Amino acid sequence: MKTKNIIIISSVFFSLIFLTIISKAQDQMDFEEFMGVMSGSATDAQLDELSYQLPWDIKVYGYAHGDFSGDGREDIIVSVREKDVTPANSVDVYVFENVEDSTYRLVSKQNFKYYELTLEVAFMVRDGICYITHKDSNNWYFTGYIINQDDELAQVSEDVYPLDPEKAGK
Repeated sequence: MKTKNIIIISSVFFSLIFLTIISKAQDQMDFEEFMGVMSGSATDAQLDELSYQLPWDIKVYGYAHGDFSGDGREDIIVSVREKDVTPANSVDVYVFENVEDSTYRLVSKQNFKYYELTLEVAFMVRDGICYITHKDSNNWYFTGYIINQDDELAQVSEDVYPLDPEKAGK
């Protein structure tokens, strides 16, 4: 039973890492680099809105896009560190809803801690749900979110996996 749990946990972890890479998680980029990357998939009006809603003195550590508001449009999630503002060993996560392919609306900004690497806070958008992963000293958390009818970020699932394989399945 323990072996089966370890295999399941390992599979989920490596799948998330693989899918995070597919969802375009990047090495750190500055603001201008990120805007250049986004210019391939966002309108000029959307880029203008992002430039107003994100701080300028940032490094972008990860991002993903896909529909998690249920309207068929590409929403965005971004993790950043703002120079001299973001607390140590953490990233600020911004969630933006695509509004009519003309602008982005900030839905949520949350701070997530990481322990060793900024990529411990990662994203994947799949089947209409945005998954955010992060860990604390004991567990990995895989939490699913949607942008609900009230235009709020709403949690729809959470899976917790112990870092200690001996505690798996308990």
